[in-house]
Amino acid sequence: MTKPHVGRGDIVLVVTAHPDDEVYAHGVAITALSERGARVVLRTASGGEAAEPGSQDLPVEEARRRRARRLAASCATLGVASWGWIDEGRWIDTGSRQARDSLTSADPGDLADALMPHMRDIRPDIVLTVASDGLTGHPDHILIHHAAVCAAHACRTPVFGSYLLPDDITRGHALMADVLPGIAVGSGRMTGLTPTECASFGAPLRAARVRRAALDHYTPGLGTLPLGELVATHPGRGDGLLLRAVYDAIGWHVERYAVVT
Repeated sequence: MTKPHVGRGDIVLVVTAHPDDEVYAHGVAITALSERGARVVLRTASGGEAAEPGSQDLPVEEARRRRARRLAASCATLGVASWGWIDEGRWIDTGSRQARDSLTSADPGDLADALMPHMRDIRPDIVLTVASDGLTGHPDHILIHHAAVCAAHACRTPVFGSYLLPDDITRGHALMADVLPGIAVGSGRMTGLTPTECASFGAPLRAARVRRAALDHYTPGLGTLPLGELVATHPGRGDGLLLRAVYDAIGWHVERYAVVT
């Protein structure tokens, strides 16, 4: 088990595809590192427009503004020192649908080039992103993995990728089957990884509560309502709900990182 030495005064750059990824993929590490005295900075590629409730009836810019307010609240809860877009409005969240200007259609080289000025300006000691499977298999997540790794390696900065074990996902499906018997939950792309070299950031005891509270900024109760109550009101049956069940199963203080080489 490799334990990165990140402490007071160090700078951590978290690179995500959408608002809310910072909670699902990095909430524990952000909480742990910020409480240790590190400065945690976030950059995200899209505005999460497709995930904003009612987005189909909103202008893209308004959906992004609303999502940005949720992101700002989440970052404040987790302990992110500052956040921003990689290139605001250049790539739009279209729910993994191929379209002009969608993040799903982006070239990973273009994403890496856009991230490079942030790398030079922030000068992080480490970069956190998702692992090679994108944590959930989402194509936007896989793109951001490749872009972040490319930019970080060009700057000779260590990279750690958030992942789940196959057994974690199996346990999450089992919990969902208890509360939604006979109903498929998730995209089917989430399969898990078993990396050869792992890292730990040492979660504080309160990280679970902080992470749940941060997720509630996106959908009230998504992090804190009992799962059986949540499914009665939560409209989605996608990977976000499945991740909620996974963390209920393995513990909200658990977050796994692979050393990206």
